[in-house]
Amino acid sequence: MRYPVGLVILGMLVGSAQAFAETATAVIAGTADNSPISGTATLTDTAEGLAVDLHIANAPPGQHGLHFHEHGSCADGGQAAGGHYNPGGAKHGLLPRDGFAGAHAGDLGNMEIGLDGSGTLALTLPGLIVTGDYGYPVVDHAIILHEKPDDFGQPTGNAGGRIACGVIEVAKP
Repeated sequence: MRYPVGLVILGMLVGSAQAFAETATAVIAGTADNSPISGTATLTDTAEGLAVDLHIANAPPGQHGLHFHEHGSCADGGQAAGGHYNPGGAKHGLLPRDGFAGAHAGDLGNMEIGLDGSGTLALTLPGLIVTGDYGYPVVDHAIILHEKPDDFGQPTGNAGGRIACGVIEVAKP
């Protein structure tokens, strides 16, 4: 059976993207002195986009805004992370719903923390990548858990202070 050249090339590109998929991690810690908040984030390139797997422990129960921020630093109570990661200059929104035209590349929405202080979040974000020259790479940025829910208002969602932070780094093999 003969296959069209375009189909063969597409198969090679998809196959090579999977073979070179990268993974990044972030170790998350509370931003206040003696904060018990801890967690991990694993970010993996997939054919569908950046798969985010986040686990948080010892955080206050309820909804908390979650964002990628522009700098890879958690110094100064998380303030050194700067603003939301927004290379496209978009207004604030919810990236999975609004896409890059209607949301910052770092607008991840809210994370539910249970009464036991733990929470998990798994989502896939098309267009975001670990590293590279296409899409929006997230390595060397920070992930921030905020004190309040993101209400998706302008300009940054009114999610309050930064209660936990982790720097996104390429995973070591």
